[in-house]
Amino acid sequence: MLDANSLGATGVASARRSVIVDRVPADLDVGVIYSGERHFLVPLLETMRYVTGDLRVRLIVVDNASRDGAASCLAWPGTATVVYNARRLGYAANLNRILAAATARYVLLMNTDMEFDPAEACLSKMVRFMDAHPLCGVSICRLYHLDGSYAWPARRFQTLPMIAARRLGLERVFQSALDDYLYRRHDPCATFTCDWVSGCFLLVRREALLDVGRFDERFVKYFEDVDFCARMARSGWQVMHHGGTWCFHHEQRASRRWFSLDALRHLVAYLRWRFGLNPNDQIA
Repeated sequence: MLDANSLGATGVASARRSVIVDRVPADLDVGVIYSGERHFLVPLLETMRYVTGDLRVRLIVVDNASRDGAASCLAWPGTATVVYNARRLGYAANLNRILAAATARYVLLMNTDMEFDPAEACLSKMVRFMDAHPLCGVSICRLYHLDGSYAWPARRFQTLPMIAARRLGLERVFQSALDDYLYRRHDPCATFTCDWVSGCFLLVRREALLDVGRFDERFVKYFEDVDFCARMARSGWQVMHHGGTWCFHHEQRASRRWFSLDALRHLVAYLRWRFGLNPNDQIA
């Protein structure tokens, strides 16, 4: 369960100062983490205002101890909440700060490097999709890179050989396995259940969140989304890719380079997820 204790005394005080309580709960809380990526956050918010339809939407921004301050670049016309961190926190911990502030029936956890097509009512369509699929605990839409290539956001659970193949540039050697891992045999416009979906866009049902619990903060970076989706499925909730709408992702895979700190973090996170967790654990 999510409660004030999950933040600690200092975090609770900060959250209470910054969270705005609305008389009418939002249909959708949209949460992002800001560490200074103004060049991403501004276009994200400028395009997001056009894709919500008649939804009541609240924006939740965790200012992860940025130098310029998230509030200085909030081009958002509706209700907004800024939660300030006194120090930099890991990705999973920041996601949990968003979840602690969220009150809507759905919460969208989104990277700042996302962008919408103003003519495509993405968020309105995604909420309607979740309303029509009450067993779906978490979902994602189609994702495209700015060059038009498809991002294949639905994934199967990783294996160590698949991780090595992607990091070492051996995709052609393991093409069939990679196609299976990325669900490439499914039409991107189709709707289907999957093992997990990319953490850059996680639309979560509040009832499922209260059932499954928050993100495991032992995953400082990487695999927090894999673990979250796996626990969703173990609790009986569906993880789904919905091909009926789409948005853009300015993807930056820092872990792509094999000899890098991020690649090491990715490997360690995989080993922790694959071998270090009891499948029956419920992390609340």
